[in-house]
Amino acid sequence: MKTRRTVPNLIHNALRLTRPLAVIACVLLLLSCSNTSINGTGPAAIPQQTATLEIQELLERWRSSQGELAASYLVMALELMVDADQQFEAIELLPQVDMAMLTNQLQVRFAIVSAKLDLYLGNPQQAVATMTGPLFNQLFTLSYDIQWGAIQTRLSAYSATGQVATGVREVVQFNANLSPSQQADTHNVIWDAFASLQDSELASLAESADSYELRGWIELARQSRAEQYSLESQIDAIDRWRAIWVRHTANRILPDNLRELEQAWQQRPRHVALMLPLQDQIGAAVQEGFLSAYYQALSLGQDVPEISVFDTTGVVEVRGIFETAINSGADLIIGPLNKELVRQVDNFSDLQIPTLALNYTDFEIRNSSNFYQFGLAPEDDIRQAANLAWQQGYRNAGILYPSNPDYERLQQAFTEYWLSLGGNLVSRANFLDASDYSDLVKRLLAIDESESRASRIESILPRDDIEFVPYRRQDIDFLFMMANPRQGRQINPTLAFFFAGDIPVYALPAIYDGSSEPLINQDLNGIVFTDSPWILTSSDPLKQVVNSQLRATAGPLQRLRALGVDSFRLYSRLGQFNADRIATFNGVSGLLEMQDNGIFKRTPQSAKFENGEVVIIE
Repeated sequence: MKTRRTVPNLIHNALRLTRPLAVIACVLLLLSCSNTSINGTGPAAIPQQTATLEIQELLERWRSSQGELAASYLVMALELMVDADQQFEAIELLPQVDMAMLTNQLQVRFAIVSAKLDLYLGNPQQAVATMTGPLFNQLFTLSYDIQWGAIQTRLSAYSATGQVATGVREVVQFNANLSPSQQADTHNVIWDAFASLQDSELASLAESADSYELRGWIELARQSRAEQYSLESQIDAIDRWRAIWVRHTANRILPDNLRELEQAWQQRPRHVALMLPLQDQIGAAVQEGFLSAYYQALSLGQDVPEISVFDTTGVVEVRGIFETAINSGADLIIGPLNKELVRQVDNFSDLQIPTLALNYTDFEIRNSSNFYQFGLAPEDDIRQAANLAWQQGYRNAGILYPSNPDYERLQQAFTEYWLSLGGNLVSRANFLDASDYSDLVKRLLAIDESESRASRIESILPRDDIEFVPYRRQDIDFLFMMANPRQGRQINPTLAFFFAGDIPVYALPAIYDGSSEPLINQDLNGIVFTDSPWILTSSDPLKQVVNSQLRATAGPLQRLRALGVDSFRLYSRLGQFNADRIATFNGVSGLLEMQDNGIFKRTPQSAKFENGEVVIIE
């Protein structure tokens, strides 16, 4: 649409205009006639209806005023619109702002609004350029509210461009010069930013840390992260940090998420009921992971809950088991695993205690605030693979998938998500298990049509000296393949044989069986896939113990063990998630984030086959 093209240029050009004159009478009038602070960065949180009324009033004043006063009213209206999720209305009004009529402070406020709209429109680079332009050279001479609004917006812009560490450094520097009464809010923002850093980013930031404040924050993040699997150990680690970093600002005012750890620990479940189909391989694998994490915590001297195990093999009605578990004193239930039983739990109108189901229903709305859902949904892997491809600049996708109802559903899930990103699906082909995938690849790449054209030409011109070179379609940027390792080892070379070896291939975890066999996996070279960190790395000491003490299992059962490990490690964190005191959890099944409806979304790790080996993609 037109505004998407013109807004960045408008912002860029408008910021080049300055007028240092301030009109005191205008300021006094605005302060007396409006609830919006002339020195602020926008309104505090107010009801939607109230915001709309204030916006309408400001716009009326803008239309009935002239010069600097009119421009000031319009900037304040734009701030309210952005905070009230009326971005498109704000975008339409941006060209009406006359920067030459704004004081220096209002120019900065307008720049902040403009950067927020750029972020909304998916232009983070432009937002960074706006927030780091010459207008902000004298930022620290402005009021605290404007400074803080600018710093927060700049952090959001840096984060959107993958430069979180740069934004963190700026916020820490800003925070060091504030009074204790101002630092409570900034500490929460700093901590949230540190929580979003990957381990590699945190390590890189530590290497360049050049101040006591920044080094202290980094060390606090490291120690807290190292003990994330145990609330008790995390509290002890923070106490040790405070004993060392006695002059640090965070020692005086801990971020809320850390300050409330003690309360979360006191409110932790003391008796957990585990409900699994133990006579099935999948249930046994989840139990192995769960109990492995339990005994690891016990061996480290950590306080652990009482565990009661209930076998749901063959169970068709789950309410009776729930009542038995509650009557036995359980204050948290983990399970069930069977999808139908999970649906039954979701329908309970009287779910008395928190329940972490290990599968998902088909509904986005939960019936009880005590109901949580966590599992190994393939949709999580589909979403991550699609995001990786999109970030690489690919827009036209082809898809290969087995011919059965389950994979038909998954290819539909991929298609819908890919189209929602703005991509195109230009080719698709399904297949039955076979020893020769030539016809499949020909169909996908439209080589069969090329061969048909050649046959028609030969029929018209029956000559023996006609040379034919198959021609594949050129509009596929990448392929999304659903296949197991055996199928993949045949399909991938077939793609190369038919002149498609240069097309990137993305796959689901099923492409990897968890084994390290470089010679066998050479035929998978180049394939990018997503999987649980438990499968891809050996960084968790628990994995080494499990592999040495339990039977060897293939990839699918290993992933279920990871589900069991994470379900135990989450047991004391559900209250924090529910209170929005923790945003993510680095699980061995992936990075876990809980949505408002109690559903955990999982971001798996990414990897690629190179020389038959699996290489992690950061």
